[in-house]
Amino acid sequence: MNKKNIVIFIISILLISILLGYISLGDKEEPLPDADKDGVPDYKDDFPNDPAASIDSDGDGYPDGWNTGKSQSDSTSIPPLEIDDLPDNPGEWKDSDGDGVGDKTDEFPDDPDEWIDVDKDGIGDNSDKNPTVDLSVSVIVNKFKITKKVDFLKWAQVYFKIKINDEENKYNNNGRLWKVWLNQEQSVSHEKFTYDIPDDTKEDFTDIEISFFDYDFFGNDDIIDINSDSKETSIKLKFDNVKNTIYYDSIVIGPKASIWFEITTPDDDISDDVVISKTYSWRYDKKNWEFSIDIPKKTYDDYKNSDIERQPRTSYGRKKFVTSDEKVIKDVATELNGLADKQGYSSVDTTNFILSFVQTIVKYADDNETCGEVEFWRYPVETLVEGLGDCEDSSVLYASIMDNLGYDVALLLYYWEEDDGTNLGHLAVGVHLSGNHGSYVTHSSGKKYYYCETTTPNANYVLGRLPPELEGKKVKSIIQV
Repeated sequence: MNKKNIVIFIISILLISILLGYISLGDKEEPLPDADKDGVPDYKDDFPNDPAASIDSDGDGYPDGWNTGKSQSDSTSIPPLEIDDLPDNPGEWKDSDGDGVGDKTDEFPDDPDEWIDVDKDGIGDNSDKNPTVDLSVSVIVNKFKITKKVDFLKWAQVYFKIKINDEENKYNNNGRLWKVWLNQEQSVSHEKFTYDIPDDTKEDFTDIEISFFDYDFFGNDDIIDINSDSKETSIKLKFDNVKNTIYYDSIVIGPKASIWFEITTPDDDISDDVVISKTYSWRYDKKNWEFSIDIPKKTYDDYKNSDIERQPRTSYGRKKFVTSDEKVIKDVATELNGLADKQGYSSVDTTNFILSFVQTIVKYADDNETCGEVEFWRYPVETLVEGLGDCEDSSVLYASIMDNLGYDVALLLYYWEEDDGTNLGHLAVGVHLSGNHGSYVTHSSGKKYYYCETTTPNANYVLGRLPPELEGKKVKSIIQV
């Protein structure tokens, strides 16, 4: 090798070394700015002037946690920083009772078992036998007629009693008895007997009994038989506390008397101007998002009191929970799509944007904890109001919104057996989009539905990302919406 080639070789080695960082020329590179000296460069530090913390995932001004070895006493901010109990929700930071619902929206901020009271009766929905109405029942007798002799007389001196559960009221003619002849209709004018049912009652039914009596001066008062059942002499009814319903005949013809009466319950015919106001906050693409919506209480009540099978066993039964045409869903979808459009989001970005919304605003809760059932499917409107649910609730909500916006979606049902023999299940959503976006399942039609996990907001589950526990599991059912 001649001298010229040797020189070229040495220069080449020097250049390569410089490029690879083995040799540095001149002064050492200045360290990145770190104003609070906490070891986190200012460009990565959400609190560049406070050494106590450096991460604020939802950008609400409250740190996710303290830096190693630091605490609030090390905070140099005024006032000192406070930890964010809900680091993925930009609209909330304090959760006093640790139930996963921020104090701003928690109607019971000091009760970890309650956070919402839809009917505003003071009893949280988790304890409320019927969370859609303030339970009560009223009974009024309008008139009666004695049709057969009670004793040897052709007339009777009458009063009656109304008993609801263990509370009994006696009614007469303004302190006197009604003196009536046989087959003579007697109108009754008095205040109705209203019984306020404890909304946290453990009983599914409230017992109602109406009894008529003929006053007897010389002995025990005679009961007037008003029940055609030979084993009963009074009218006995049951009010359904759960469904807020009661079935009865307003005219009863008994062996010795007929009565006309009515029973009223909290008004089910709620006007559309009675609304449940909800505000939703979440974080996506390093930005905080929020919008508010009024949900008609009547719409919520109708879904809540639906007689639909809440443990659907068929694809058709499960698909019925996807209510894409519901106006509330349309309003929510329109809000979300409008926000995405303003950002110029693509269909993939919009898919993830709405997925992040659902993951954040639906607090994960097992059905056995919230309603005492192994499995209990909620309609999307219920989930939007209550803000809780498990995988099927968040999935049908997401599928409803996406379907309303014209996306091709499917419910993905998984079933598998653990090593210990336990059977487990999971519901997710698949979205059909062109391109390659990660994990997918293939429908019999040949369409690819990319996996969307609607739970766990802080795990960065985006389009096509499959949870580790589902790796290797086969989808049992693909239910096209």
